[in-house]
Amino acid sequence: MKAIKDEFPNPVLAAGRDDYIDSCSFRTVFDENEIIVDAENIVIPTKYSLVCNGLQTLIDSGDAVVVISVKSSAASYSKLFKFPVGSTEMPISVPKFSVVTKMDIVGSVIAAHNIDNFRCDGEFNDLYFGTATFEIRKGDILATEDSRSVYVDDTELEKPISSIFDISRHDDQESDVVPNFEDEKIQIFLKNELYDLYYKFKDFNNGVLRRYAAGVIVYPVLVEAVGYVISHYQNGGESDDGTGYSGKRWFRAIDHKADAKGIDLRSYEGYPTTLANDMLGDIALDALKSFKDTLDSEMNSGETQMIGGVD
Repeated sequence: MKAIKDEFPNPVLAAGRDDYIDSCSFRTVFDENEIIVDAENIVIPTKYSLVCNGLQTLIDSGDAVVVISVKSSAASYSKLFKFPVGSTEMPISVPKFSVVTKMDIVGSVIAAHNIDNFRCDGEFNDLYFGTATFEIRKGDILATEDSRSVYVDDTELEKPISSIFDISRHDDQESDVVPNFEDEKIQIFLKNELYDLYYKFKDFNNGVLRRYAAGVIVYPVLVEAVGYVISHYQNGGESDDGTGYSGKRWFRAIDHKADAKGIDLRSYEGYPTTLANDMLGDIALDALKSFKDTLDSEMNSGETQMIGGVD
């Protein structure tokens, strides 16, 4: 928690400052147990409490607004959320893949317009300010609070491990398949022909061959990714393996997925191929079984040409 010791050109209502009388207060509230993480967003139900007639009057008249700042420095994410007029509650929705490690959250009351003669009669600390008035500029802070951190559980443990991959078309490359481990998700670039075939198989007959397609494209890339994670832990970390991938979302997802299975990658002696297959739900057997079942069905119905025929 960061203490509020900044200097301001005007009185600011905040814990730890005595610009206002003791009965005045401002704070925002959220319960971490109520935070919802869905497929795309982190949703934080928030509310605020303000006890200050002068500031409340400014808010009611539209001369001030209550906002919450959300920052994730590791991901260069920063956004200001404004409470609706007349409401002390709102949900904050933060894109899940825009934040990393933690979010720093601070509530404030800020001026919505320039105010020539700002004063909260009977609520300023008379010893400091007496009958003084202040010139306020739009955006000036009138009340604030200590920063709180919400640590991001972004490992996607409730989602299939395949969700850490993004598969896209990229014809300007020599190989048919090129993985990229530098982003938060693992990028798999496919040349045009393979990309089209992948989605043809993936979407065929309402997805009956989805596992087969994943086995062909995702499985070998996951084997490589698992190898990087094992190497990181067993070969001395980033200084030795040189990957620098431990801060990536996909790295943490693999690490936590292994941990959920009771596997400590720091001492794991098995093969990356075996672990990747297990993480994908025995993809090797399942993919071939799904292909065989579909092929048998198509051959029996005389429709094998729908998936390209057989050799």
